[in-house]
Amino acid sequence: MALSKDEEEKYFLAGKIASRAVEFAREKISPGIRLLDLANEIEGKIAELGGGLAFPANLSQNNEAAHYTPSPGDGRALGERDLIKVDMGVHVDGFIADCAF
Repeated sequence: MALSKDEEEKYFLAGKIASRAVEFAREKISPGIRLLDLANEIEGKIAELGGGLAFPANLSQNNEAAHYTPSPGDGRALGERDLIKVDMGVHVDGFIADCAF
């Protein structure tokens, strides 16, 4: 089934917002940042750019394979030598772009 022009544009916009949110997240990642603060900033940027959350920001630290979402009160922060995987999803009227790095 072919997409309509409107549907194509919504996918494209979701992808563009996701790309800009990735750039934003890369700039925010630094030792000492709390995972909850980073998740809130990423989600806020997605909203600021006109997108909706397809799912909460997932921030998996070190040996966590994927899909860790910090909860309110989570005090975990990135250490100097920690690794982090960021997984985010953006939707525009239900048309989703999903990316991770």
